[in-house]
Amino acid sequence: MENILSIVVALLVLSIFIFVHELGHYGAGRILGFKIVEFSIGMGPALLKKDKKGIRYSVRAFPIGGMCKFYGEDEAVRNNESFNAHKPWKRMIVTAAGPVMNILFALIFAIVTLTVYGDYVTGISSFAEDSSPAQSAGLMPGDTIYAIDGKRIEYYAAAVDAIRRADGEEAVITVERNGKKLDFVVKDMYNPEKGYNFLGVNIEPVRKHYGLFEAIGASFAYIWSMIMEMFKFLGSIFTKGVQKGDVMGPVGTISFIGQAVRMGFESLLRLGSLISVNLAIVNLLPLPALDGGRIVFQVVETVRGKPVSAEKEGMVHFVGIILLFALIIFLTFNDISTMFGG
Repeated sequence: MENILSIVVALLVLSIFIFVHELGHYGAGRILGFKIVEFSIGMGPALLKKDKKGIRYSVRAFPIGGMCKFYGEDEAVRNNESFNAHKPWKRMIVTAAGPVMNILFALIFAIVTLTVYGDYVTGISSFAEDSSPAQSAGLMPGDTIYAIDGKRIEYYAAAVDAIRRADGEEAVITVERNGKKLDFVVKDMYNPEKGYNFLGVNIEPVRKHYGLFEAIGASFAYIWSMIMEMFKFLGSIFTKGVQKGDVMGPVGTISFIGQAVRMGFESLLRLGSLISVNLAIVNLLPLPALDGGRIVFQVVETVRGKPVSAEKEGMVHFVGIILLFALIIFLTFNDISTMFGG
């Protein structure tokens, strides 16, 4: 029963992310004077529907996906009310508004998370060896690493990379100790045997609490770190390829959200920020059928001074949708295979 309940909650959470995304398109469209045909949540047959001021609002059977359909968006029709009759810059704003709303939603999740639960910073628990560079410089167990060479360590996982990138001969480590920030000059961090900088400490996550206004400021760094990790992963696809389990489909995502639900509200909030950021970045990729692919055509139209023919653009997006559905089916098969140990 608990597993079923967590899956139901996971579906609702995923639907909220998609609702927010489509709400971005809808809100920008209404503000800029676009004619909207339908705003729906979910896929499949409509369970509930209501027409108001020329717009059909509907809730569909399967709570995955959603739609904000503009008049004449994917059709050759061109009149004063059609989507493609509006200036390219307006269409770019409407198209980008969905991912932007996901980023804003992730920021709200981050503010709530940091205000209620705080975040984890990098604490020094002990020295990894006697006479380590850290010990020689004056660092102590109980310190938390605040910055390296003046660059803030915004989140726990960033500390190791920052140490590796620092000047191995001489680096300034800023720590927080008893509420004060102290600078220490660490020399000879580079270890030729290991082949990288070695500070010589064991680190551990230490929870740091924030006030509301401090949390608002910290939330931007919190979300920015997620965006950077997402771009690192996308870059690694071209260098290392994709391994099984690196990418999840709808089934895997719902299962993952369900696990977070069972772990508690904090885990759900943190995962919510991550999923919302991922949804924004993936949608902005310059691929057919995605928001990023549509923006590419709008940029091309701006540069050329005339649009690509609706038939050609429609065909590109149609092929993109077919490939997207094929990818979803493939990922779903992988998700199910992983769940059953295949």
